Amino acid sequence: MRFRRERKKSWTSSVIDLTPLIDVVFLLLLFFLLTAAPAPDPTMAVHLPKATSGAVEKVPDEVELVLRDDGKILFQGQEYSFDRLSTELKQIAAKKPATRVILRGDRKAQYESFIGLLEVVNGANLTLSVAVEQKETKK
Repeated sequence: MRFRRERKKSWTSSVIDLTPLIDVVFLLLLFFLLTAAPAPDPTMAVHLPKATSGAVEKVPDEVELVLRDDGKILFQGQEYSFDRLSTELKQIAAKKPATRVILRGDRKAQYESFIGLLEVVNGANLTLSVAVEQKETKK
């Protein structure tokens, strides 16, 4: 009498669970999106003058004016004329008189345009700060 042997099937599942891999990929994607620096706006590119002294001070109520080397004035990312800017700054001063205006003027900008901006800001009775880059000192 012959007995049959039962064969054991060595059947393994060939399906790989991709859920952990997808989780890690999405976490990496989220990390890189949150840590990436935004690209600078080319219309706002100015070359600031250098200064050897000065401190960076954070104030919650401040607006930024940009004077480009071609004499164009940018306020809140839009091009403004002196008259339109004067009206806008007076409205801001009426709402928040403690607002400080930070002027970022290109070092190649015309002096006449710079003085015109000073007059506009003074006419609105706002405090003005001029932005400069820190000059590297040789040691």
